[in-house]
Amino acid sequence: MAEARLDVAGEGGVRLAVRVLDEAGRDAPTLLLHHGLASSQHIWDLMVPRLAGRFRVVTFDARGHGRSAKPSHGYGFPTVVADALAVARAVRARRPIVVGHSWGAMVSLELAAAHARVIAGTVLVDGGVAPIGAGRPWPEVRDELAPPHLAGMHVEDFRRLLPTFLGEALAVNPEIEEIVLAVMRVGRDGTIRPNLSRANHLRILRAIWEQDPLALHARLRVPTLAILADDSGNASETTRESEKRAAAASLRRVGAPTRVSWMRGIHDLPLQHPDELCRRIERFARSAIG
Repeated sequence: MAEARLDVAGEGGVRLAVRVLDEAGRDAPTLLLHHGLASSQHIWDLMVPRLAGRFRVVTFDARGHGRSAKPSHGYGFPTVVADALAVARAVRARRPIVVGHSWGAMVSLELAAAHARVIAGTVLVDGGVAPIGAGRPWPEVRDELAPPHLAGMHVEDFRRLLPTFLGEALAVNPEIEEIVLAVMRVGRDGTIRPNLSRANHLRILRAIWEQDPLALHARLRVPTLAILADDSGNASETTRESEKRAAAASLRRVGAPTRVSWMRGIHDLPLQHPDELCRRIERFARSAIG
């Protein structure tokens, strides 16, 4: 694949690590892919080879993540949306379709609601539909969803824990392992440290807790597809599944233009079902772009 890597100045000059795949040609429609919280642009690696055959594909590490700069500020939605727009401008993406996973879906939703004229549509992958916290106070939500303490763990111990983190539904092969390890820095002594600091993780989590997805969906004026993971067979996810289904029903009640589809699987659909996710994005793109 023809791939270019570049650094782009995001909001406030923050350096963002970007890659552009031009195999389909510069005139092909552009997909701008935004990863989730504590993830990296490599979450899309299993999908990029297929998507790059039909689209100009742009991925990047959000501020605080991966190879991008890691300031201690600027993690609210207005700033991270500005970062995504800066990436689109830098690569000269003409009305891209923005695809976001998890927190990236929430960023994509904010972008679509506020900047409808600059994008052709958006795809929300298991995010951007249901609020988190269900009205509970921030300290309670923070304590429940705070990241695990992984800094200082040996990388081999982390590898052994991957099946626990990802669940039995996803076989951990070397390719999956490499994608997951991309969220970590491995020291010379073999210990790991998350690229996203705990403090910045909590800053993003607070912004997510404050977001009102339903109000944003009601403002949408661009084609929008929400692809939600149906993990109802997982007893530990029962509450979250109920929240997502209730949120999807609420979208219909407020007349939001968002189309909702369900995919049997875990939250990390780009890793578990990359081909099916590509197919749905391709179908959506054909209808959104024409």
